[in-house]
Amino acid sequence: MAKFLFTYRLTQHATTAIAPAEMLMGRRPRSLLDLTYPNINSRSTETTKTKKSHDKTAQVRNFNVGDSVYILSHNREAKWITGTLIKKIGPVSFVIGLNDGRTIKRHQNQIRHKYDQYSDNKLPDISEIPDIPIPVVSDNQADVETPSGSSDTSDNSKSVVKPTVETPRLTRTRKPPNRYGDFVYN
Repeated sequence: MAKFLFTYRLTQHATTAIAPAEMLMGRRPRSLLDLTYPNINSRSTETTKTKKSHDKTAQVRNFNVGDSVYILSHNREAKWITGTLIKKIGPVSFVIGLNDGRTIKRHQNQIRHKYDQYSDNKLPDISEIPDIPIPVVSDNQADVETPSGSSDTSDNSKSVVKPTVETPRLTRTRKPPNRYGDFVYN
């Protein structure tokens, strides 16, 4: 009886053209016939969908021999150790020479590129940075003034002071709980 119901629920309905089990679960359950004669086309489209979604977030890691890298350390002294790639021993495995002379094998998931912090992005020269006036707030007034070089040279000790505005805190009236208030003792 169970086999009959299973095959009945896998067959397409005349009016909907979809099997009842497929309508219920949103996918076609696997039957013995599906295992005997698999549909290769649907399987290949599923794998390409999975590959496309993986490739959207995957990072391309290209390591070359001689690159300066950080490797994940398995001791408790330091988490990442610097080294140099010596040899590629597999598609994703490398031999790394550490700065202290040791050689270690690591998978590419345990290796990160070591970039020089000043090689790609040059820091701007100080002369290239424009002069921006710093606003000064006096204690007496809340108006913002911009300092000028010729106006007041004797008042160099002023610093930027932010005005403090006290906001009143809203408080609610609190009553103690009415425990046993409606209890009547006879």
